[in-house]
Amino acid sequence: MDFWQHVSFTETDQLIDIAKIAEEVGFAGLGIGEHFVTPAKIVSKYPYTADGVIWWDPTVEWPEPWALASVLASHTQRLKFVTDIYVLPARDVFTAAKAVSSAACLSGNRVILGAAVGWMADEFELTAQDFHTRGRRMDEMLEVMAKLFEGGMVEHHGEFFDFPPVQMSPVPTERVPVYTGGDSPPALRRAARHDGWLASGPHPVGTVIEQIGRLNECRRAAGTADREYGIIAGVAGPPDLDTFKRLRDAGVTGIIKLPWYYEGMPQSSIDDKREDLERFAERFIAPMRE
Repeated sequence: MDFWQHVSFTETDQLIDIAKIAEEVGFAGLGIGEHFVTPAKIVSKYPYTADGVIWWDPTVEWPEPWALASVLASHTQRLKFVTDIYVLPARDVFTAAKAVSSAACLSGNRVILGAAVGWMADEFELTAQDFHTRGRRMDEMLEVMAKLFEGGMVEHHGEFFDFPPVQMSPVPTERVPVYTGGDSPPALRRAARHDGWLASGPHPVGTVIEQIGRLNECRRAAGTADREYGIIAGVAGPPDLDTFKRLRDAGVTGIIKLPWYYEGMPQSSIDDKREDLERFAERFIAPMRE
């Protein structure tokens, strides 16, 4: 089992140091969240609070995730980067493909495309993308991107995208893994067709395990149950070694440590974060390797 640190809501000027420390103490990678903007008034209901209202401050910083992954990769040797989560259908397919491909090339193939359909219709309106077709469109976007990443001339003729032969360069020298997120039945069916599932936290442990059971049913139905597969989960409650072992036994391949913002540290020094990462590594990463 690997461990990841989520860096959403973190001070941008600390991110390079955080990446270096995380690699030094044994984390496998960093999770990177994103939003284009935070509207002053959000019409869409946030699905993860009872009142449907977001809980972060509009001043929270959201660096562009693929640019961030490229920069952090230049300061590290083995650390990986997963977008958790990249709202893929809020973009046009060529802009997204170029961003992901460039980050994969610049990082030495150390990125994972973690994608989901998103919840904020307000952002889709700002980017002139249709919110209501986002699920089907994301599925086709992933098909198009896989073609573009192969290199050479490719063409596509589908429901949403229709173009003659084109070539994208540069392209990754290794396949970019695709993990998708979401808890709904359609989201789990989508995840079953790709390389992994992002159980973005904080989720109760029992909920994650129940969803893994449903996901495994979807993988069997999709004919993908025999493939290598990754599940990165963020869980509610204080960290616990027995809980991590239980999740590992259920099929979780990575635990993503929640952002410091979730832990009551909306602002903290790099020394505070170093201490926290070192303590976590000593308590959990080292014992899980034994």
